[in-house]
Amino acid sequence: MALGDTNIIGDVTQTLKDLLIGLDVTLESPATLPTGGEADFKKLNLFLYQVLENPHAKNQPWLSPSSAVQEYPPLAINLHYLLTPYAKDTISAHQVLSHAMGILHDSSIVTGSQLAGALSVAVEQLAIVLCPMTLEELTRIWNALQSPYRLSVCYEVRIAAIRSEIRQSVPRVTQKIDAFEQI
Repeated sequence: MALGDTNIIGDVTQTLKDLLIGLDVTLESPATLPTGGEADFKKLNLFLYQVLENPHAKNQPWLSPSSAVQEYPPLAINLHYLLTPYAKDTISAHQVLSHAMGILHDSSIVTGSQLAGALSVAVEQLAIVLCPMTLEELTRIWNALQSPYRLSVCYEVRIAAIRSEIRQSVPRVTQKIDAFEQI
């Protein structure tokens, strides 16, 4: 399998980055973001902080791409992103965040040519959902990053599918036996 076939997580991140047109998007850890300074800048940090298996898609049946082969169902995942604006001043950071949230709200379902890389083959659509997180939950994320809390929001992107490499051949039916008996 080529790496391009398994870069679904990277393709989801690239899809989100492509959607945020007009914004300077970084992907580094938010713990390394600059605060203030002399230069005038407006940026948005898009940080993948958690990947979870989607519980609703866990028990899918085997797929049958052909009559001779069955494939193990793909791993369905939800990706959680932290969006953090950073700018020279607070008002500019708020503008960046509101612009990004508006774009993601308008693009809550992503399909077709908007999907980057192998996503267009792996999934029909991605749903982008604003996650309601309490200040305590956000603070835990920032504490894990060993950084002071900064204004940020969380989004969940679901469902991305990572194809399985498990395949099994299905023998063809070669003989039909009718066994009937009278009761």
